[in-house]
Amino acid sequence: MLKKIAKKIFPGVSWKNPIVNFVFKLIDPIDYIARSARGLSYLPPYSIRVRSTGVSKECLAMNFYKDGVKFSNLLKDHASLNSESKVLEIGCGCGRTAFALSSILDDGNYYGVDIEKISLDSCKKRPIFLKKNFHFEHLDIQNDEYNPDGKSRADTYKFLYDSNSFNIVFMISVFTHMLTDDVKNYIAEISRILKPEGYCMFSTFLMDHGRNSNTNDLSFPYNESCHYFHNQSMPEIAVGYDLDFYVSEFASVGMTLAGDPLWGSWRKNPDITTTTGFGPDEFGQDILFFKKENEKEK
Repeated sequence: MLKKIAKKIFPGVSWKNPIVNFVFKLIDPIDYIARSARGLSYLPPYSIRVRSTGVSKECLAMNFYKDGVKFSNLLKDHASLNSESKVLEIGCGCGRTAFALSSILDDGNYYGVDIEKISLDSCKKRPIFLKKNFHFEHLDIQNDEYNPDGKSRADTYKFLYDSNSFNIVFMISVFTHMLTDDVKNYIAEISRILKPEGYCMFSTFLMDHGRNSNTNDLSFPYNESCHYFHNQSMPEIAVGYDLDFYVSEFASVGMTLAGDPLWGSWRKNPDITTTTGFGPDEFGQDILFFKKENEKEK
C-alpha cells in the first residue's frame, strides 16, 4: 500500500519526495529496534535502505540482508569469487552486497561506486567497512531518475581504474536504468578494467520471453535504439534489452556469455521458471554472467 501511495505522489523514486522521505525517517527508530532484535543493528536505517531496494521489501531489513547474501553466493557459484578476489560493484547503493562480502573478501579488496551520494556516504560511515578498508567513490554521472544534475555523461565516462584491475565487476539494478549508448560504454569500460578470465555479473530485464510483468506496474511497451522502456517521460525508470544485444556488445570487447541466463520472476510468462534462487516475491530481475577472454589462449 505504501508503495502505491508513493508512486501516485511522485512517479520517479519515492525517496525524492520530501513528504514521503519524512515518513521514512519517522520509521527509522522502530526499524532500529526491530533490526537490533535480529542482530542486524549494523545495517543502515530504513530511510537509507529504501534508496537502494525500494519501499515494499525493507520491512525489518531481512530482505536487505538475505538478498546481499544471495548475491554473494551467486558470485561464488558463477564468478569464481574467493577471499583474494578484487571486486568492483557499480551501483553499490548503501552496501547491500558489500555487507555480505565483508565476511568473504580480504581487507581492501572491495571497491563500491554509486551516483546516489547519500547512500554512498552511509557506506563510508559503517564501522565494518572502515575496519575492512573497503573503498567507496561517488560517481557524479547524470541520470534523469537518480542524479539529474550529474556533471558527467554515462555514454562517455571512463572509470578511474587501471586496465586489468579487477577479478569481478558486478551491478545490481544498474543497466535496468540505463539507455543504449550508456550501456555500450559501460560494457567497454568493464572489459577494460577486468583482468583476463575475470567475470561480470549484472541484473537486467531481458525482453526475450515477454515484456509484461506479473503485476500491473511494470511493462516495456516503448522501444528506441536497442532498449525497451516503461515510461515515455522518464525512460530510465525501467529499461530492458534483448539477450542478443548483450551477447553482441560483450563479444565486441572480448567477453563471452558464461552460462545460461538466470531467469527472474518479473515477467508474465508461465513457461519461464525462475532460476535465480530468489523467491518469486523477492528480487525478480534476470541475471547474466560474462567472462573476459584470456588473450594468451586466443
